[in-house]
Amino acid sequence: MTGSPSFLRRLLRRSASALDSPDTVQPAPQRILITQRELKNYGGSEFFAIEVARALKNRGREVAIYCPAPGKLANIVTPSGIPVCETPAEVPFTPDVIHGQHHLPTMAALAHFPDTPAIYCWHGTRPWVERPPVHPRIRFHVVTSERMAPRLATETTIPEDRIITIPNFVDLERFSRVRKTIARPARAVLYGQSGFYPAELELLETACADHGIALDKVGYAYGNPRPRPEYFLPDYDIAFAIGRSAIEAAASGCAVIPVVPQLAGAIVVPDTLDDWAASNFSPRYFTSASVMDSDWLGRQLADFDQEKVRQVTHAIRDRFSIGPAITAFESLYLRAGSTGPAQGSGSEFGLYLTTMAHEIDAMWGDLECRKVDEPTIQARIAALEAALADAENRTRALTDKLLEQAPAPSGSENS
Repeated sequence: MTGSPSFLRRLLRRSASALDSPDTVQPAPQRILITQRELKNYGGSEFFAIEVARALKNRGREVAIYCPAPGKLANIVTPSGIPVCETPAEVPFTPDVIHGQHHLPTMAALAHFPDTPAIYCWHGTRPWVERPPVHPRIRFHVVTSERMAPRLATETTIPEDRIITIPNFVDLERFSRVRKTIARPARAVLYGQSGFYPAELELLETACADHGIALDKVGYAYGNPRPRPEYFLPDYDIAFAIGRSAIEAAASGCAVIPVVPQLAGAIVVPDTLDDWAASNFSPRYFTSASVMDSDWLGRQLADFDQEKVRQVTHAIRDRFSIGPAITAFESLYLRAGSTGPAQGSGSEFGLYLTTMAHEIDAMWGDLECRKVDEPTIQARIAALEAALADAENRTRALTDKLLEQAPAPSGSENS
């Protein structure tokens, strides 16, 4: 493994060669506008936007974030001199390039700045707000893993040569603490994941208990959001995580086992690191029948090895630091601004809004159906609760009668 080329550096070299433009030398974009749907909760795209913004600011760029729903996380970036604006009109400069995240804020920024080119970062296939917009001024679409690129090209009209892979990253200054690996894992965390069925969580809890491992679940879905993963991740031997969460956990010294709803992955070891990185550390659907039971976890623990965990941690910290990713983004910004004059502010938006009207109508119709169904559902729940209460009262009354009719225990009169 130590003699193999770095996976991240290979991708960045490939991206750089695709972005080279030997005919013209353009000045590097200095004013960057990042769009982000909200900055209320601790999440992956939120910290992606924050960390990219701060890294660009540290490199001397003028940066702003357009976020229609700012929240407490805005307080993390504003002390660095990065304004968080609720509308594009509040952005204090005309950007050289728009770094788009999330569908509607990206399109709003494009509409407000009609002469500005853009790139768009696609973080995942769901929910709808992540859907990648298509517009002539969005010069490149960025994906975080090689295996997302074919899907994006297939499901949209985006040419493959306009889809660039820039892997996820970890800020090593923030995640500076690394745990010392122990021989036998005792603590595990389900980190940054949700959407599991209750039965799946019960299987995972039972599997951990069967192998003497205490399991904590961290996230809004479990009523346990914890804002500083760089503090608590080094307390765990194993992290069940995907994407940036998996990279952060591995950088902190945890053994990583990627899991998603209805599909259990395998522990990340040096020999499988490149393959997991190519899929953004997420199991691929329809490729395995593994479930998160005790037998599955036993197989993963059989591959738990202190030295292998240390090697993965070292490789993650060496190959997935934030610096090369920011360099790749800066190269992409430069290329986006040098592919010809910006265009696409008239009829393109008319076509876009026509498409949106059909989709919003469909979503609205679904919402209205749910509103119609809700009273019926609530009435049914109330009826079932009343029936349950009546059954409990009848059971209690019957129990009391049986106790009254039961013969007194022998010797009770003399006690």
